[in-house]
Amino acid sequence: MATNKLAELKARAAKLDETIVDKDAKDYFLRLPMNWLGDVERRVAPGSEIVMLPLIEQQLKNAEDAVSKYGPNLRIFG
Repeated sequence: MATNKLAELKARAAKLDETIVDKDAKDYFLRLPMNWLGDVERRVAPGSEIVMLPLIEQQLKNAEDAVSKYGPNLRIFG
């Protein structure tokens, strides 16, 4: 099951990476979940997928919600 979830989350992250136009917005929304996906895939800490996959899913959902609300040209200020 974790393998299927990992593949699903990687696909969602890749789609967001293609969709979000602004580099800073990509970095803001995708840097952390992409790093975590890499950690889970490399099995940096055995059993970490139990904790990490739900966190990654939430981060990607936040990004998807922002793209849905503001469009692919959203920008991050601050």
